[in-house]
Amino acid sequence: MNRSRTQDTAAEVVTRSHAGKAAERTGTVLMKQARHAGRAVLLFVDTCAQFGNVGRVIPQLMRQIEMAGFGSIVVLALVAGLTGMIMAMQTGFELAKLGMQENLGAIIGATFLREMGPIWCAIIILARVGAAIAAELGTMAVNEEVDALRVMSINPVRYLVLPRLLALIIAMPLLTAIANFVGLAGGAIVSQALFDVTIAKFKESAILLLNGPDFWYGIFKSVAFACIIGTIACDRGLNTQDGAEGVGQATTSTVVLCVVFVLVSDFLLNTFINIALRPIFDAT
Repeated sequence: MNRSRTQDTAAEVVTRSHAGKAAERTGTVLMKQARHAGRAVLLFVDTCAQFGNVGRVIPQLMRQIEMAGFGSIVVLALVAGLTGMIMAMQTGFELAKLGMQENLGAIIGATFLREMGPIWCAIIILARVGAAIAAELGTMAVNEEVDALRVMSINPVRYLVLPRLLALIIAMPLLTAIANFVGLAGGAIVSQALFDVTIAKFKESAILLLNGPDFWYGIFKSVAFACIIGTIACDRGLNTQDGAEGVGQATTSTVVLCVVFVLVSDFLLNTFINIALRPIFDAT
């Protein structure tokens, strides 16, 4: 009995200490985030199960493609073009010291097709479209419009989530291709203007290093990023509470979570591509 009381007393002391309270808060946060992640995964699975009903949401799908795709072209092209120019300038001066400036096409091409194109597309989409989706659905949730859809026997996942997720899956690969082209064009212009690397030499250098799978690796990444951004944004929006303040919190958390999970998934996809896929294509 005395030993049991001693152990209980020690446990209470640890629980009441600063370290114990910090551990408790950390565990609470981790459990909360784990529940949110599980809920988002279930939402994605439920949305995939609704793909057979695409024909019933064509008007909503067209509106979402217009917002996500056409509405993002200008800002994405501007960012990609400037990034290509900056990369060419910064890299070119260093390569010129070694007399290797003719390799600018290979370096910029590999960077954009494998990384910068998909990543910039994801960043622009999550900041512009993901936040808008979370705010829109969050406003509907706090105004009980989502509950009204359920009362009318309309599945909110089919009516609200499916067209938004599909729109991102369709738009982001196209936007990634545009970002790749504009980024390479910006790099080629600066390379020719500052380092006397003609567009033909720039293109030849890129072709020597790159091949078909490099382009498709970036497209594959963009599809994965679209699923992550769409799922997180819809999940945070549909589960918004506490009125206008909750809508703001849902929008902020959507952007933060999308950035984190896009970068984590990019690392995992790079690992899978370089270890599993690239050796197969290199061998053939």
